[in-house]
Amino acid sequence: MKLYMEYAARIHEIFLKYISSEDIHVYSIDESFLDISSYLNLYKMNPKQIALMIIQDIFKETGITATAGIGTNLFLSKIALDIMAKHAEDYIAYLDEDIFKTKHYGIIHPLTDFWMIGPGT
Repeated sequence: MKLYMEYAARIHEIFLKYISSEDIHVYSIDESFLDISSYLNLYKMNPKQIALMIIQDIFKETGITATAGIGTNLFLSKIALDIMAKHAEDYIAYLDEDIFKTKHYGIIHPLTDFWMIGPGT
């Protein structure tokens, strides 16, 4: 666990190279939400390009293959990560409300597969 925590800290430091600490929400030891909305103009990149830049840096610095879920809110970001990004060729997935409603509604089945919702919930 100590080594796991050391790598998590290294990855967090990589985030800080690109994103202010105020725009990082650490969700768990191996997941964070990054609000990149105010960085799009700064980097002159779209969300996927920023995610790819950070993912490539994480791999270069740690050897770890990271994934990114991009969404218009936290829920959609988490769905994009957990359900889609891990199966995407570039390990990045995007969801907005329209895509979710038209293409992925019902994708979370059973609901217990997502966001630590237990069978009793």
